Amino acid sequence: MKSKLNVFVNQLKAGELWLDQQRRFCFQYDKSWINSPDSCRLSISLPLREDPYLNDDSYSYFTNLLPEGEILNVLSRKLQIPVSNQFELLKAVGGDCAGAVSLFEDGALPPKPTAYSYKILTDDHLTRIIKELPENPFMANDPGIRLSLAGAQEKLPVSLKDNKIGISMNGAPSSHILKTPIKDLHGTVENETFCMMLARKMGLLVPDVKIITINEIPLYIIDRYDRKIENGQIIRLIQEDFCQALNVNAQLKYTPTLDVCFSLIRNESAVQVKDTKRFLQLIIFNGLIGNSDAHAKNVSFIHGEKGTILAPFYDLLSTYVYPYAKKMAMKVGGGRHFQFLEPRHFERFSKDTLIKYKVVKETLVTMADKIAGEAKNTTEEFFDLYGKSPVLNEINDVIKNSSKEKLKFFS
Repeated sequence: MKSKLNVFVNQLKAGELWLDQQRRFCFQYDKSWINSPDSCRLSISLPLREDPYLNDDSYSYFTNLLPEGEILNVLSRKLQIPVSNQFELLKAVGGDCAGAVSLFEDGALPPKPTAYSYKILTDDHLTRIIKELPENPFMANDPGIRLSLAGAQEKLPVSLKDNKIGISMNGAPSSHILKTPIKDLHGTVENETFCMMLARKMGLLVPDVKIITINEIPLYIIDRYDRKIENGQIIRLIQEDFCQALNVNAQLKYTPTLDVCFSLIRNESAVQVKDTKRFLQLIIFNGLIGNSDAHAKNVSFIHGEKGTILAPFYDLLSTYVYPYAKKMAMKVGGGRHFQFLEPRHFERFSKDTLIKYKVVKETLVTMADKIAGEAKNTTEEFFDLYGKSPVLNEINDVIKNSSKEKLKFFS
């Protein structure tokens, strides 16, 4: 008998996932889901249809729900499940993932909202969990906890109420994501918090973020944009990152190009003009702050009542202040170093993405002219909230240099 996982969206069964005899992923939407007036596709790469998706056609979508890199390796060792057996890993941790999908063994049903609960953690308990994350990612060793998030950074889905951190129990959806400081890199929590605050001042749509310090450990806390409150209950929203939408494995997250991403937005967004403008602003913002790690898993869609729209932006961090590669994850007009981009690069970028050069130029000049002042204001606001942090001075230097260079070309 084939091993099977039932795929739920909140309390509704959306389909079934199984492996064929060659251990290839197979997925089929449930007929009741297809016929429901409130249903929608789980992914652009998986349009609604009655026929099953065979031969690993659904592999990228589902395996992109798992973490990457060393976190996946540690999770594999902790659960004693080979990294290659991603179906079993999903079975083990796929209870609360990015977006709305939850996976349950055949015969099991998602707990009803009346059974949801959250275990509030003391500061000492939370500190212990944080310190154990490198060897116990997503608390995988704790009975009854099935959590998963994509990415290569240590993080934890949590709830937050009155500044108290809680862990989801009995299938309850988390409302926030907690990130810990990245080992051997200074001020990553402060860096990301500042960049997200700055993004909002620059007019980008981002979730609320804050820093909570527990036993002298700064923790980055971000609201989950893939959740909403309805009748007092947290509801999961259907979302997917661009790798899932493009049917690209997580290991190839640096492969999609900007022209492919813009084409995806143009073809799929219900507000394609608005979302094209938003994505253009994101690219320029990442360049100005020195975020060279903006890959296809760092942009997502939300699918819902309003159709498909770009999700709020996340994972905004100035990587230039660390010993990372300075090359951008996605080329802009053939160039990978934002500080060296000239008008000819943006002209080629305009042709590649089918965006008028006038729009590209005006957006770049407007943002470059504004960002240094907004960064100064955001720095003062940050210091008032959380105290001084040396990394912010480094980021401000990056922003001043990058914006000055770009304005020099176009003034």
